Amino acid sequence: MGKTKSVILLIVYTLVIAVLCFICTVSFSYGPDNMQTFSSVMRMMEKDADLGLAYGANADAGAYIGGGYSAVYYPDGVISAKEYEDNLAGLRETSEEDAAEYAAQYVRYPDASGAIYLEIGKACDENGVVDASFAEDFSEAVDTIMERYSRLREDGARVEIADNYTVRVFLPAMMDSEYVAINRFSYMGEMSIRTGASEEEATDLFGIRSDETIADYVTNVTSGTTAGTSFVEFHFTEAGQAAMNTATAGAAETAVTLYFYIGDSLIMNLSVAEQMTESSIYVTGSYTAETAAVTATLFDTALDASSDSLSFTVGDAFFHEALYGGETVIMLYIAFGVLFVAMMAFFFIRYRRLGFVHLYTFLLFTFAMILCGWAIDFVYLSVESFLAFLLAGVLLCASNIVTFEAARKEYALGKTMASSVKTGYRKCFWKLFDLHIVLAVIAFLVSAIAIEALQVAAFVLGLAVVFSGIGSLLVNRFGWAVMMGTTKRQGAFCNFKREEVEDE
Repeated sequence: MGKTKSVILLIVYTLVIAVLCFICTVSFSYGPDNMQTFSSVMRMMEKDADLGLAYGANADAGAYIGGGYSAVYYPDGVISAKEYEDNLAGLRETSEEDAAEYAAQYVRYPDASGAIYLEIGKACDENGVVDASFAEDFSEAVDTIMERYSRLREDGARVEIADNYTVRVFLPAMMDSEYVAINRFSYMGEMSIRTGASEEEATDLFGIRSDETIADYVTNVTSGTTAGTSFVEFHFTEAGQAAMNTATAGAAETAVTLYFYIGDSLIMNLSVAEQMTESSIYVTGSYTAETAAVTATLFDTALDASSDSLSFTVGDAFFHEALYGGETVIMLYIAFGVLFVAMMAFFFIRYRRLGFVHLYTFLLFTFAMILCGWAIDFVYLSVESFLAFLLAGVLLCASNIVTFEAARKEYALGKTMASSVKTGYRKCFWKLFDLHIVLAVIAFLVSAIAIEALQVAAFVLGLAVVFSGIGSLLVNRFGWAVMMGTTKRQGAFCNFKREEVEDE
């Protein structure tokens, strides 16, 4: 390979590494008041329970460093077995007839192992068959809840369906207002703005017709912070601006109160002392940047909601301590950094500039694993998966050492560098290939038959072993050919020396 071609390929190779490094590891805030966030792939990876919740590996509820709060949303027509039993026991103390009537209203849902009861007529029929419209409404509501939590951009936040017809949510303890978000994000229904002398007498401000929705008057809802004051901002269409202008026309003489609803639930109110003529209004109060963002997200996701959306009741919120302490993820990153530095020190001391070949290969191996951890739903960062990654990383290092040393021996015999590399790889290729295949097959088999705590770790090991084999047998050799073509002193580049034979 000519020097010019090698230099061009090396530049391209380096740029690819740099871009992957940026995408996988760099996160930062930008925009007005730093309200926008660029999240790296590493930041978006799921973190497992042993790094947060004390549920064990591959727990349903997920986790984040430092633990956090979890709660269960029960849709209208579904109650927990505990609530059912407590209510039934209370009624039996006063009237067996009332208790029997209450019991006849519910059916134990067998697919949830008795964890929930369904209300006849709302969620199911007399035989316990779930109503199709209820199932559809529940699915749509779950999509809305997931969208709300995803907009928080909080590491470790998670939403999942539990017992088929309840929703389990989790927010990390690093937030300041976890329960505010958990509580408010349970509200379902269409957004509305009402006005009147009192909450009881308030009527719809826009007079929305049957062929219209709130989205015809409100474009979106955002939040922001200026001079230390956080706010929720409602943006109106021309029709919405005109209606707001009319509704607040007499506000200078008599204060007008605006009531902001989600479904039938009042979220907040605003007293207006002057006519509002702008295309947006700001609502301040005791908001923090976090609670303002939660409130804005709630209203914005309700713009396209249906007026008959399924409503939810929030169960008790529980705080879960981190299993290994709140700094587990940081300690894992530090451990990786220490091992990485030690690895590169060995390769650069032993092989001089050939260490860059291994560095590029190892970085590509690492970025490939990070991307897989983010892209594959059931793969997440845990102590077990981290150890599996390190084990495969050791295998990659050992494989590269084997190939480097095989080429060193050939070069010492007087062969050219190109011939040494080719012969060295040929002698060890199939041994390394067979080793990687066997380890990958074993790891994937363990993943298929293991208990939950080991399934993901075994899969990560198998995947990492595959990448290790590709890295050591293909990528590493490509990098060697490219980098070695940039110098004429190829022996010095690799720190290879020829054997000196003395004349007798």
